[in-house]
Amino acid sequence: MSSALQSLASGLCPWLEPAFQQFETARTQRHLGHAWLISGQRGIGKVNLALVLAHRLLGAVAVPAALDPDTALAALAVRHSPMDHHPDLHWLHPEEDKETISIDQVREVIDTLSLTAHRGVAKVVIIEPAEAMTTPAANALLKTLEEPSARSYLLLLSHQPGRLPATIRSRCQHLKLKPPAARTVAEWLGVPPSLVTEVQSSVGEAPLQVAAAVKAGESSIFNKLEVDLCGISEDRIDPLAVAQSWFKDHTELALTWLGHRLHDELRARATGAGVSTEVTVPPPATLHNAWRDLPSRTLFDQHERTEKLLNQLGSGINVELALQALLNVFQVDRGSM
Repeated sequence: MSSALQSLASGLCPWLEPAFQQFETARTQRHLGHAWLISGQRGIGKVNLALVLAHRLLGAVAVPAALDPDTALAALAVRHSPMDHHPDLHWLHPEEDKETISIDQVREVIDTLSLTAHRGVAKVVIIEPAEAMTTPAANALLKTLEEPSARSYLLLLSHQPGRLPATIRSRCQHLKLKPPAARTVAEWLGVPPSLVTEVQSSVGEAPLQVAAAVKAGESSIFNKLEVDLCGISEDRIDPLAVAQSWFKDHTELALTWLGHRLHDELRARATGAGVSTEVTVPPPATLHNAWRDLPSRTLFDQHERTEKLLNQLGSGINVELALQALLNVFQVDRGSM
């Protein structure tokens, strides 16, 4: 196994310890289910936890060490790169230039589960994200959940478990991950809690997203992103130039920030905090005013597209082209059409 995946399999982010202990209790008490649903927002550490659990199932006995922020971020960035895996660990995610996990992918891994484990211990499949499965793929997986192969385990990672069929959710034991307190994240990063709280206002509570922002020097980056989006919305900046800039520097952080901004704007509109009225209270005011001529439907679609693109990072998609298509819509004269 590559050093990147090995670090994620042998080390654990501190806030994931309760979920790990819940799994360990089920394992030692022989209540271990065939399928586990690991849910939580993007950037909370689902991949880290899944790899630790997978290697526990595959025979690892060492207690996972504490995983530091730099190692976690570096390893997660390359997790889908071609590399050596444990021969009994299989990983399903959308293929290059795809948004979904196909029935053929699921059928292939089901066939693999019917074989004897290479190292004679167990076979584990990680599905990331599980909601990316097409309906036929989910139906094919359901048959495996109902009639599991001996000593085979499925770890379904999901940002949005509600999008999974109820028949699949009901057949899984569930580990629901919640964001840790700002103080916990601050201790992990070695920064003041006030800085974590400030960053959370721009990218949300997911600790790995917060870590990426802190490591990148968040204040200047977020200011630049704000200027970029306002410039596009007011037809002062070419979306192509912004797409090239975002692609070159901090793509995932920029998309995370954008998704959070869109979510906040949609929530404000839903609660009646002014759909088209100009406001003057910073920091949300700048983008709110720039977007006030864009329909809520457009902003909702943009939020969905941003989430999809985040899911596709590292899959081989032409990210720069996808960014340009996404940013084009924020031009008011186009987006309001």
